[in-house]
Amino acid sequence: MSPEPKSGIPAFQSLRFVVEDQVAHITLNRPERRNCLTRDFWRELPEALQLAEGMDACRCVLLDGEGPVFSSGIDLGVLNDMQQGTEHEASRRAEHLRRLVLSLQQSVTALEECPLPVVAAIQGECIGGALDVVCAADMRLAETGTRFTPMEVDLGFTPDLGTVQRLSATLPPAVVMDWLLTCQQVTAPDALRWGFVSRVAENPEALAAMAQDVCRQLVAKSPIALRGVKELAQFTRTHGVQASLRYTAAWQSGVFPGDDLGRAMQARRDRSAPVYAPLLASAPLLGARDISGS
Repeated sequence: MSPEPKSGIPAFQSLRFVVEDQVAHITLNRPERRNCLTRDFWRELPEALQLAEGMDACRCVLLDGEGPVFSSGIDLGVLNDMQQGTEHEASRRAEHLRRLVLSLQQSVTALEECPLPVVAAIQGECIGGALDVVCAADMRLAETGTRFTPMEVDLGFTPDLGTVQRLSATLPPAVVMDWLLTCQQVTAPDALRWGFVSRVAENPEALAAMAQDVCRQLVAKSPIALRGVKELAQFTRTHGVQASLRYTAAWQSGVFPGDDLGRAMQARRDRSAPVYAPLLASAPLLGARDISGS
């Protein structure tokens, strides 16, 4: 992880990380390079998400891009790195590339595995690898001028960071194949019609306001309930409806009724807004997700 300034937040190279009003705001912060996804990005995105996860104050994550373009996609330098090692024996070269792709995939999957709701606000262009990234968000918002463009097939290789899998799990097969095979540019209104994005704003300024409003709604809700919805939705996509129903019964038996239900019911009687206690986000974990630093 990058060196930490006095604030305790790492000095990220590709991202800006700010926590405000219980929202961890992660911004792609290389507008001079159209927010291309550099080597730093692939390392720093999981770090930023883990940082947000470890803060009791954080209730959701907002991912967006600085400037007129969300992201122009994977940096060509990263693609060049993936082609290195051609002088080595074929099986060793192949095994190295397999691990490299898995590592990049995990950076994207970190959005999906983050226990906090992740809202992506996408403006301008979302190209290639950036499409893989937003596919892993829980909610996708866009502005009218946003265009989503897969690039891999036009560059001569198969998409490998999750677009094929995540789109196939959520959109009609004919739509997915048409989009990915032709590398057509899809506008925000079409993405809304397909169900790839859930809301479209009139312009970038309205998109920013919309994203902030959505995040305000999320942080006002029970963190246990939010976490349960994300967990169960992901389980359903992986294991199917019947298995998920049984898992839901087990999940609910562990958290229901809980303190949050009582707070919500009392707030309704009082005609007030419920105030929920934070989760034990900063309590030490063991293993791969240990954020204690000890």
